[in-house]
Amino acid sequence: MLAQMRTALATISFVATALLCHSAVYAQSLQSGSFVADSNNGCKVWNPHPQSNESVTWSGACANGFAQGGGNLQWVHDGKPYEKDEGEWNEGRQSGRGSQDWSLGRYDGEIVNGEPQGRGVLKLRSSRYEGEFRNGKPNGTGAVTSPEGFFKGNWKDGCLEGDKRRIAFGVPSSTCH
Repeated sequence: MLAQMRTALATISFVATALLCHSAVYAQSLQSGSFVADSNNGCKVWNPHPQSNESVTWSGACANGFAQGGGNLQWVHDGKPYEKDEGEWNEGRQSGRGSQDWSLGRYDGEIVNGEPQGRGVLKLRSSRYEGEFRNGKPNGTGAVTSPEGFFKGNWKDGCLEGDKRRIAFGVPSSTCH
């Protein structure tokens, strides 16, 4: 049983680490972001976690120089596409129902200022979290389904509360107590 728990924790921790590598979506505050403009049309979009050598391609309406309404956004780093976002934008910020798709997984649900906020589903490889998000992390009622098992309950900053096991999703397991 102990060996199974260690394997489960290692896998869940791996999934959490993989998520963090995505573009640090679940680690930084809104204040660290900035707007980036599509070089083809000049339309600006909010980037909550800027990286050097990053660019965007916006397909949708532009109002007063900012992405507005429904559209698609392709993120590119060092000339290689790494994330595609679809949904609604308001004054350049992805907000409302939408999706964010990258090589490690996909998020579908409510988004505020480009980050998961509200109810949603996050799929990473063979693991899935469905529930509430706040500040880009599992927060509130939710459940993880993975090859290691089913983990349901209240989550706080990506950590399952009230469980003697250290179960994390979207954050390093070392942040869970």
